[in-house]
Amino acid sequence: MKQLDKQLNNVKTLCFLDLEGTQFSHEMIAIGAVKVSIRKDRTIKKIHRGIYTLVKSKNRVGKVVTDLTGINDAQLKKDGVPFRVALEQLKKYMGREFTKSKYVTFGSHDLRIISQSLAYNLDAKKEDVQVLIKHHFDLADFISTFVKDENNNTLSLANCLKVFGVEFKGTQHYALADALNLVYLYDAMLKNHDVMKTEYMKVLAKARHLPEPIQRILTDLVNKKTVTYNEFEHYVEESLK
Repeated sequence: MKQLDKQLNNVKTLCFLDLEGTQFSHEMIAIGAVKVSIRKDRTIKKIHRGIYTLVKSKNRVGKVVTDLTGINDAQLKKDGVPFRVALEQLKKYMGREFTKSKYVTFGSHDLRIISQSLAYNLDAKKEDVQVLIKHHFDLADFISTFVKDENNNTLSLANCLKVFGVEFKGTQHYALADALNLVYLYDAMLKNHDVMKTEYMKVLAKARHLPEPIQRILTDLVNKKTVTYNEFEHYVEESLK
């Protein structure tokens, strides 16, 4: 997959990340990470045991986030570690691959959580945060080029998995489970070329701002209809009326 080759050029290790953040200040309150070794063809060679850490925030978690994740202020006070320590744990987990890996998330909000956490925790190492930002790979953004819902909108992680016939494993909004399921989505994306092809054709047929004759041709082709030159000419003539 040429587009993926550009993103993962010379990369041997991926770190699939999911972060949970506070409702208002968007500070990190939990991190799930799964290290994955990949082959030259980008397929998965080994999935390492993941790590999960609760992270203390300077501000309150917020009711909406607590309802979603089950994480509350008392729990963070009791079991959470400072953001600085969470970064150090991630760095130790990745080892020598820390600066050589790609950090894969589903969406860009995780980067905001990292940046906001650094702003509230000036004792954390800025250079470590910069590594995560510099080597970030948004799988949601990548896959949404080829797979979208019926209205051409980006799918959630769980719904994206369903497209490839994979059920979400574990509890959603539990950071380690989300990170693991992101691994499963990456794996499914590579193993199901026919699904990717079919979904991409649907996306192309629904693309906005295409001239009407081209859109009608693409729709016919996606529906496995043969389009002749005369039909193309007819579509053009109709659009000129």
